[in-house]
Amino acid sequence: MRVLVAMDEFNGIVSSYEANRYVEEAVASQIENADIVQVPLFNGRHELMDSVFLWQSGTKYREMVHNADMNQVEAVYGKTENGMTVIEADLFLQGEKPIGKRSSYGLGELISKALDNDAEHLVISLGNIASFDGGAGMLQALGARYYDDEGQPIDTRKGAEVLKYIRHVDLSNLHLRLAQVRIQLVSDFASKMYGKQSEIMQVYPLLDITREEAATIDNLVWYFSEILKNEAHLVTSTVERGGAGGGVAAIFAALYDAEILTSHNLVDQITHLEDLIEQADLVMFGEGINEADHLLETTTLRIAELATKYHKPCIAINATNDKFDRYEALGVTGMFNLFMEMPEHYTSFKAGIQIRFYAVQALKLLKAQFDVDKKS
Repeated sequence: MRVLVAMDEFNGIVSSYEANRYVEEAVASQIENADIVQVPLFNGRHELMDSVFLWQSGTKYREMVHNADMNQVEAVYGKTENGMTVIEADLFLQGEKPIGKRSSYGLGELISKALDNDAEHLVISLGNIASFDGGAGMLQALGARYYDDEGQPIDTRKGAEVLKYIRHVDLSNLHLRLAQVRIQLVSDFASKMYGKQSEIMQVYPLLDITREEAATIDNLVWYFSEILKNEAHLVTSTVERGGAGGGVAAIFAALYDAEILTSHNLVDQITHLEDLIEQADLVMFGEGINEADHLLETTTLRIAELATKYHKPCIAINATNDKFDRYEALGVTGMFNLFMEMPEHYTSFKAGIQIRFYAVQALKLLKAQFDVDKKS
């Protein structure tokens, strides 16, 4: 019996890898000689690099760059043997300063170092980063230059609040290899670069700022986009999911025709998930991603859709019941949740034992049904 196990992370409590192992143990204890296939998952905000390296071999590189507060930090990027260079921006682009003073400069630094290391295919996860400067800082690190109305340089390492002084943009010295590489950006949150549907205008309550403060930042990013349109003929306003990374996605899409993916698009690309589900006899999946994080396009929903498409029995084990109605509509066989509400503090071990327990109980029920079918 072939069992596909594809668990996403549980809100930072249990990783995708750990959750998969707990479910694998449950399957092995209940189904003799089970052929278990694990698919490590990730989402637009967590676990991209670790999951890719569970699926593909490669090398990790450590570099000193700047975080969103322009303090030096160590950042890691990975390069697989298949030629994919993976950058998980939220691992280093964090900050504590007021949002208007944070910069995406460090992301540009790490991209530049990866390009100098012969990157050919960049995959960059943009979720949960702390800068909202429209990607201006990132572009500066990659060679862009900004000037005020007197021709004096504007330093976007100081954050979004200096965007209002920009009158001229020079993109002629951007890193030459940017135009030669394939760029894919990962985001599970639908947003535009600016406006009511921008990232900051949708998530400002989670950032502990007021709507007015968010609107101020949003207006600065709008102004920056207008400068780019007038000076460099770049149109960023129409880019779907362009708000990812505070506008980084729109910049790369406009400049280099970068592809903006959801995490499940990339999972499909790397693992051939649909083929694996078609070949499985049973699918066990789940997640603990909090709906308050606005992760609207998680891979688990894609798994549920594919399991229904191929008429596969499937079991969902989640942290809470946030997605139960959607699973129900998709025809998921059985659903279990660990908590009524997501706890703020919980140990990985305790959560893992609960995941394993529910997986065992689900398998016992399925086995009982199989036995009934055989007798009839």
